[in-house]
Amino acid sequence: MGLGSMLLKSDTVMEGSTLVDQFDSPFVDEVFVRAGDGRICQGPVITVASQGYRLPFETSRSVFAMGAKIATYWAHGYGPVGAGFLDRYGLHRRSEGGFHAALDQLSQTAGADLLVWPYFPMQAREYEWLISWLDIQGGASHPILQARVHNRAFLNCCAESDDASLLREGLSISKNKRKTMGRQIRRLGDLGQVDYVSTRSGYDQGKALEAFFVTEASGWKAHKGTALAVNSNLKQFVEGFLPQMLTEGTAQIDLMMLDERCIGSLISFRAGRGLFTWKTGMDEVYKRSSPGVHLLLEVSKQMIADPDVDYIDSLADTGHPVAESLWDGRRDFAQLFIPLSRVGVIACCSLRAGYEGKAKARYWAKRALGRV
Repeated sequence: MGLGSMLLKSDTVMEGSTLVDQFDSPFVDEVFVRAGDGRICQGPVITVASQGYRLPFETSRSVFAMGAKIATYWAHGYGPVGAGFLDRYGLHRRSEGGFHAALDQLSQTAGADLLVWPYFPMQAREYEWLISWLDIQGGASHPILQARVHNRAFLNCCAESDDASLLREGLSISKNKRKTMGRQIRRLGDLGQVDYVSTRSGYDQGKALEAFFVTEASGWKAHKGTALAVNSNLKQFVEGFLPQMLTEGTAQIDLMMLDERCIGSLISFRAGRGLFTWKTGMDEVYKRSSPGVHLLLEVSKQMIADPDVDYIDSLADTGHPVAESLWDGRRDFAQLFIPLSRVGVIACCSLRAGYEGKAKARYWAKRALGRV
């Protein structure tokens, strides 16, 4: 990495905020939203925008909200980031005025009584700006309610490790984990040539996507019906946005190869100065060798060396066994219930209670089935 690249990464860290403050999201890209509208949601999805902020949302009514009109920010299981800033150049010129203008547009366009905002990044400065916007609207006395507060694994690609064996890479891997991974990679080497390829470095996009579909559908995801290749609606969704995003450089597919056979795959997105690891696939034949872990570690090293990437968001739930075994960093998220009218104040309380009741019911059902 050259001096200019190192300075660029350092300048980002010293910008006046930490990397966990970033408000980037690849999931507000128009191509992604358009592909998902009607496939992974009922729609229609409406997007308002101002000065880099893009806020897609849906409207609905719910018995839990006593019939009040709800605007829900479009963050979900296939796009679990409630950030709404899309900066293709990594300049990060976020402003309170721009965020307020986008919120004004959302409020006026939706005409809703409350705003539900899943996966809101709680360490982002936009949380304080949201409170100040409510103050301007005259709703400062009505607190923002929270549910599903959690954190997820996060890699600071600008950090330096005290462990020289990690090449000062900002990674955190236990000695036992490193020994296990070393043994696994040696065993794979006994079977054939291990290589890593990526669409980012010119690997054929069509071949990479097909390899991903095959590896993801080789195990439990196919049996549960969650693999993209076995669900025609989800496959159409992916084919509706991924080829264009790969061509534009806002998405990439990384593969782990054994004698030119794909045994591990990873689809990721780029937004601002971040990389977002989205979906993984693994050939179940090589499950004991943990190709997904090795591939994620390889991609982590590549992003640490990339002057245009400062962090990686795992997009994973708390306790994810792979990402949390490699990365020490964490980002905090929550689902917010934001009143936009007097009716919305009561509706927020009722709706949050309904959400929490459903979550508890799901938990106890899973526990009864022995899945917790």
